[in-house]
Amino acid sequence: MRLTWKDVLSLALVLVGLALALSVMQGWNWPLLGGVREGIIALAVFGFGAHLLGAPREKFYWTDPYGLLLVLVVVAAMAVAIVGGLISGSSQFLLVLMIVTPALWVIATFRHAVEGRTPTAHVTTA
Repeated sequence: MRLTWKDVLSLALVLVGLALALSVMQGWNWPLLGGVREGIIALAVFGFGAHLLGAPREKFYWTDPYGLLLVLVVVAAMAVAIVGGLISGSSQFLLVLMIVTPALWVIATFRHAVEGRTPTAHVTTA
């Protein structure tokens, strides 16, 4: 098990983003969060910040089917939620983003805990 301060900080970013989105959904009238579009932008920005903290600093490993499938599914869901929500202004898209963003954090943190490190490329010498 190897969790770092980055995992804790990314949790804080996700929680702040969720609080901002929840304020829109509940009508708390926080400054700069007047509607669904603003909530989607706020959650997307904080979620992206959490992603940047948790992303491997080494080269992305395209040979890992788990990592590749996870990235494709989550990016597709987030893209649909963000683009659809910004176009329509519908709260259902914000709700989807509020579910997908912490789900991605949970999956990434679980993976960090289980793997203990980011896989590195194998170098063979002849």
